[in-house]
Amino acid sequence: MPRGGVMLELSPEQLTELEAVRRDELIEKLLLEVRAQDPDWYGRHGLAGGISYLAGYRRDAETLGLTEHQSIEDFMRYGMMFPGFNREQAFVEWMARPSADDPDQRFRDYQRVMEFVWQLKHGAWQ
Repeated sequence: MPRGGVMLELSPEQLTELEAVRRDELIEKLLLEVRAQDPDWYGRHGLAGGISYLAGYRRDAETLGLTEHQSIEDFMRYGMMFPGFNREQAFVEWMARPSADDPDQRFRDYQRVMEFVWQLKHGAWQ
């Protein structure tokens, strides 16, 4: 315990509620960003539609076994930039490939490969 401080103990129910708030804050953060950076996307989906859209990608990320906050956030961002990417055969096979890596690492590797491909397609390596 910190000197002069009081340690706060939360019940399991309170911890669950706190986690839910944290998860919802991520959706709010992403919607604020997209509203400022891509008003057309926000205009097409609106607040309720955007929440539902991002919550769906969050569920998909968790179903794939992603647990790290940054991995889940990046997965949701990919969903906004590349709708349906998580249903593409190449992605499904990548995530299901036999590997000792955990799902978060496989997703990070996928991101690196896609960044490399993007750079090749857009002449960054010429």
